Amino acid sequence: MNKSVKMLMAGMAIAALSASVYARGGEDCGYGGRGGMMGMDSGRMEKMHEKHLATLHDKLKLTAQQEPAWKKFAAVNPMAGGARPDPDEMDKLNAPQRMEKGLEHMRTMEKKMTEHLAALKEFYAVLTPEQQKVFDEQMPGFGDRGHRRWK
Repeated sequence: MNKSVKMLMAGMAIAALSASVYARGGEDCGYGGRGGMMGMDSGRMEKMHEKHLATLHDKLKLTAQQEPAWKKFAAVNPMAGGARPDPDEMDKLNAPQRMEKGLEHMRTMEKKMTEHLAALKEFYAVLTPEQQKVFDEQMPGFGDRGHRRWK
């Protein structure tokens, strides 16, 4: 095949793959659009969080003395109530106002993460070294973006 035919075929393949984006009405996959995190609604995310906590609890084989710290840790959900500002409302604001809303949201999320970290440290301190190893393997790292999966 000559070079022109190869380039034409590659161009047609790219066009075919990109057509699926337009078939959805111009929506994106949820990473920066109007959907939830990765396109999931908050109810589904909450169910996934609860399932992960239940699995983690089972794998840790906690003692009765460790349960109070677990309950405190499990009660602090850093994702709960941290909904992004409504995009339709944000569209009505000017650039400085949007930036202020974004900064307000970041401060709220930082406060939630600080509370979560305190509960995590308190819980982690009551775990045995073996349990700490299991916990470290099960908890996603900050900024993993799916590279380390909950097992």
